[in-house]
Amino acid sequence: MAIKKLDDLGQALFMQRYAYPGETQYSERCKVMSRHASSAEKEEEVEKHEKRFYESLNSGDLVPGGRIIYGSGRNRQNLLNCYVIEPEDSVESIGKTIQDMYRISCGGGGIGFNFSKIRPKGDDVGNVINSAPGSVSVMQMINEIGNHVKAGKNRRTALMAQLNVDHPDLLEFLHVKLDLSQLTNFNISVAITDKFIEACENGDEWVFKFGNKIYNVYQANRISTDGTSEIINIVALSQEDALERAKQHHLNGWDDKFEDIHEVSFLAIDLWTRLWENAVKSGEPGIFNISLTNRYTNMSYFLEMNATNPCGEIPLDSYANCCLGHVNLSNMVLEDKSDVDWPRLARTVRNGIRFLDNILTVNHYPLEECKVAGERSRRIGLGTLGLHHMLIKLGIEYGSDKCIEFLDRLYATIRDESYLTSMYIAREKGSFPEFDSKKFLAEDFARTLPARIRMLIKEHGIRNAVMLTQAPTGTVGMIHGASTGIEPIFAPMYKRRYRVGNTWKQEVVLDPMFKDALESGSDGTHIVGAYDITPSQHMAVQACIQRYVDNAISKTINLPKESSHEEISKLALKFAPYLKGMTVYREGSKGLEPLEPIACTPENIQTYAIPLLGVNADAEAAPAMCNIGEGNCGD
Repeated sequence: MAIKKLDDLGQALFMQRYAYPGETQYSERCKVMSRHASSAEKEEEVEKHEKRFYESLNSGDLVPGGRIIYGSGRNRQNLLNCYVIEPEDSVESIGKTIQDMYRISCGGGGIGFNFSKIRPKGDDVGNVINSAPGSVSVMQMINEIGNHVKAGKNRRTALMAQLNVDHPDLLEFLHVKLDLSQLTNFNISVAITDKFIEACENGDEWVFKFGNKIYNVYQANRISTDGTSEIINIVALSQEDALERAKQHHLNGWDDKFEDIHEVSFLAIDLWTRLWENAVKSGEPGIFNISLTNRYTNMSYFLEMNATNPCGEIPLDSYANCCLGHVNLSNMVLEDKSDVDWPRLARTVRNGIRFLDNILTVNHYPLEECKVAGERSRRIGLGTLGLHHMLIKLGIEYGSDKCIEFLDRLYATIRDESYLTSMYIAREKGSFPEFDSKKFLAEDFARTLPARIRMLIKEHGIRNAVMLTQAPTGTVGMIHGASTGIEPIFAPMYKRRYRVGNTWKQEVVLDPMFKDALESGSDGTHIVGAYDITPSQHMAVQACIQRYVDNAISKTINLPKESSHEEISKLALKFAPYLKGMTVYREGSKGLEPLEPIACTPENIQTYAIPLLGVNADAEAAPAMCNIGEGNCGD
């Protein structure tokens, strides 16, 4: 197997993020990872599997998650990317949540939270305090802890806050994230249900609830001390309660006046539209279909997923974890670009499943609860990166009918090879502890497997309850010079802004496929970027791949600047029953952005691209980059 040399950007990122002291080459890290993972095998099998792992890793065919790359071979290291915690509604549980969050974050793990068990703001809590602080207040406490963890040597704290769509604090939850100074360490998402989707489609009213209490929506005219006024919605138990809650929901609430408070009919579709209005405006919230997640899995008979990891690709139960790796699809094309190298793909998938299962065995968990949860299901997440680069090489347009047909074959192959491999490992090492043949094969996802694989699982069991996902792969994708995850490339040619100390620098970057096209004499017009692909095409690709993924998918649906939330909310409702998660990003929604597309006009190609062809970048710059200016921070 050929050794893939990292380009200058990949080498720089590897040295910055993952290299162990004394290491200078990625191949050295591959040897350590191979040795570490193969130590989980029987003594007589170690050498064989170490060699196989090394071939897949060193060629760039198999790309582990960042925590595995960083932590392998280091003493008592957590090798898993993320975990989930679901705090209960008690002082003791919240205190333990903060303690556990700190320990996991210090070990480099991201954390997803579902705060839906925290009682709503303003609820009576007996004689301890006047009223409950609410779920958002708990999020703010945890966010502050994250600020302190971020100051250490570990990576920036990565957190996900989720709230169920019927929780009475939902409107406050949505409002607070519009303030960029709030919950700075959190991404946020709303957990929707089949019932909510049905209510949206039917034009039904929506009811907020907590425990056995039903909350109504009240509308009030809020008059601030400066004389300005606004109409606000308040979720409360009664009109009197609405007034008290209105005061508590605003910093100057006790000084503001609230007039004309009355109950209003609150439709599910209006809430759905508000979700997408916020998402189009700021990129948040994401949507987490918790009903589909728990239905389209292999684990509903013994556990319930209640949240996802921060990027959304792994639904998890409390203290469960994600163990990530990726097949580099850009490597899986025959040299003449006539077809996929199917044997190479199958071999890489087989090595990937065994490698990740072994990582579960050798991992040092930050908490005993995490170890118990991990061993219970032996959940892993093998995904892909380099999809768009593969499609470009094969001459297939991203999101086209031909693309969807191709993806059906590609991801069915990955699914089938993964399940066969997990079955063979189970025959050798045993199934995951909760495996029940009859119940497992009755699950919705397991029923999509070919009959021959179902028969083998029935006879021999299966090692991993679920094993497939699609992660964003931003950093590891750049290290290997491949398009990230299942995303299209950002743009064939773009400006990249980055900061060095107190200086902002700006560079022109050519995507490797675009650069290759220009150097071969093509005008590169067949290569398009994320904003050239329609939202419907984005969603169609995700929905197609989701059919073959037993976990979930992290995917950004890129929106042009002119996109309206009304248009997107209608489109999203159409796809909502088929996607476990949805995230959008509208171009320009965060002001000055680090990446800016450059239109591939003949003039721009001559100005920006041609000077870069054949140029070797320095060690701190991406391939095919040139510096085009700098300025002070804040410019």
